[in-house]
Amino acid sequence: MNEYTIIDNLIIDGALSSVNVKMDSRTVNAGDIFIAAKGVVNDGHDHILDVLKKNPSLIICEHSPDNLKQSDADRILKVGNSIDVMGYIARGIYNDPSSKLEAYGVTGTNGKTTTVFLINDILTKAKRKCGFISTVFTKTDQYCSKKSNMTTPGVFDVYNLLDQMVIKGNDVAIIEISSHALNQERVWGVNLNAAVFTNITPEHMDYHKNMDAYFSDKAKILNLLQEDGRAILNVDDPFITKLVAKNHSFKCVTFGIDNDADISANDIRMSTSGTKFVLKLRKNISVDVETSLIGRHNVYNILAAVGAVIDGEVSLDSILSAIKHAKAPPGRLEPVISNDPFSIFVDYAHTPNALENVLSCLKQLTKRDLICVFGCGGDRDRTKRPVMGKIAADLCDKIIVTSDNPRSELPMNIISEIEKGIPDTNTYSVIEDRETAIQEAIKIAHPDDIIIIAGKGHEDYQILREKTIHFDDKEVALNALKKS
Repeated sequence: MNEYTIIDNLIIDGALSSVNVKMDSRTVNAGDIFIAAKGVVNDGHDHILDVLKKNPSLIICEHSPDNLKQSDADRILKVGNSIDVMGYIARGIYNDPSSKLEAYGVTGTNGKTTTVFLINDILTKAKRKCGFISTVFTKTDQYCSKKSNMTTPGVFDVYNLLDQMVIKGNDVAIIEISSHALNQERVWGVNLNAAVFTNITPEHMDYHKNMDAYFSDKAKILNLLQEDGRAILNVDDPFITKLVAKNHSFKCVTFGIDNDADISANDIRMSTSGTKFVLKLRKNISVDVETSLIGRHNVYNILAAVGAVIDGEVSLDSILSAIKHAKAPPGRLEPVISNDPFSIFVDYAHTPNALENVLSCLKQLTKRDLICVFGCGGDRDRTKRPVMGKIAADLCDKIIVTSDNPRSELPMNIISEIEKGIPDTNTYSVIEDRETAIQEAIKIAHPDDIIIIAGKGHEDYQILREKTIHFDDKEVALNALKKS
């Protein structure tokens, strides 16, 4: 009897359930089933002997300890790949919920969250019942969203959320899928009707090591597509264009601005209140689009969302209406509303490409000075720090370099690495305390200036070496405005 047949029988018998399957050895209780898997930091196999002392009913692993007692051998089920088995169990326990939903997956370096929100807006306008998983919120109930802890949760959490969507009467699921999730098989076995690949630029090089590995992990989203599924691909991205040229069992829908595509845009006009452009659909339909979303990067996000839904039963009127009334997700070029004569935006831009997109957009709209407050996260890819310093120096009139989420690193060490990218000819300020930095930006702003507070976006916390504190860029900015 092979491993999967054994697992099927355990699920049918009720021996495997969402309650008694554990991946963390510290949480195992008597009678539980422990899956030992190799993680990024720890390997569950190293804890098998400790888990056996807790009297589990079964341990699923790829190899057992050399000094395993013969009396414990009957509680060991050896499998070829623990990660795959984990996904298989999650799908079985929750009765394959993605097969009961029209599922959309969205990956890419930037724009994932906004694209998820746009797809949700369009399909909701078309009277579809949608649930979604994103960096900002998860939504399984039409009337209630919950804050997310990470972009894509673990595989059991993903399947639980999809199951909740089914139970609560949704017929659509939209999943934001990170490169880490694809690498770690957190969406193993999920069936996608459509997979969106927004773009790819250097990010998470501390994890993926190089762009080829990063791209390879991102491209794994296509492996989740059903045979009749659709891949929505950005043909303005040289990496993603490689995928279009290959022969696939699924259908490719392309989008872009600079190159010929199924879904494209031209005559793009921007202001601080929104964007207008002409949307072209497969070269034979052209319509005017108006949206409150700002920037060329958001035009790409709109094209990606339109590409995802255009072959479904969604009217063009529904698409245009949803785009017109769509609001940016929290922390995505989110305006800080005030009566002051200058503008303030908060954005999650924490990668070089994202920061360049946001600053380039606002630079075009700034009548006077563009003031940028930003830092870089600790314990993350250090190579991007000077690059982001250079981008800010090239595009901003005034820069205040500050702390982001320093985590275990010293904030001034991170700031020093950002400074390496700022030319000596540029004048800038260093204010380590982020609240003071935001207050200073508001203090020095003149009428018609634009302030952009970048890096944390929707996050309402700051991770310091010894603790995590409440910190919301938008909230801090509003408080500073009241005092100014």
